[in-house]
Amino acid sequence: MSIGNEKLDFLLDTLAPVILPPAEYSPADIVRDTPREDLVERIKHNAEEVNIELGDEHWEVINFLFDFYENCCESKAPHYLGQKDYWEYIDCVRNHDCEEDEDTITEKCPYGQLSAKEAIKAYRVYRVLIKAFKDKGGKKHLYKLFPYGPIFTIHLLAQLPRLMNDVDPHFGTAY
Repeated sequence: MSIGNEKLDFLLDTLAPVILPPAEYSPADIVRDTPREDLVERIKHNAEEVNIELGDEHWEVINFLFDFYENCCESKAPHYLGQKDYWEYIDCVRNHDCEEDEDTITEKCPYGQLSAKEAIKAYRVYRVLIKAFKDKGGKKHLYKLFPYGPIFTIHLLAQLPRLMNDVDPHFGTAY
């Protein structure tokens, strides 16, 4: 499949297994289940293979996205940490002596939480990234680091399932 952009075609050809249709489950589940070191090694290996140099600013965005997936995306499966945090939060709301715990939950997700259904939509996750990196330039900063879209590129390098509408061929947008 040729996009017409030589570098992007090379990326897609090299990392072909991840250009499958978007998954029907949240990448947050995979990020929670996979040790962070394994994800980092996979990204480093794939970035080296497609000649992408990742600096500290890249890793800041990548780690933020993984932390967001781990802590702020609801999971369909009850054994994940997200559900535990959710129920602790619900119990804390009912208990008036639990103000400290409620603050901890909000500090974990200052940019909001996403339901399992929202966490597979590129636009919703993209909006969180823009808010999180607003002080550094927001969208402009993210696209300077990841010219083909921050979410699309990070998912491609980590070989995570693609999010819905991460690339819109009709308008040329990539999240």
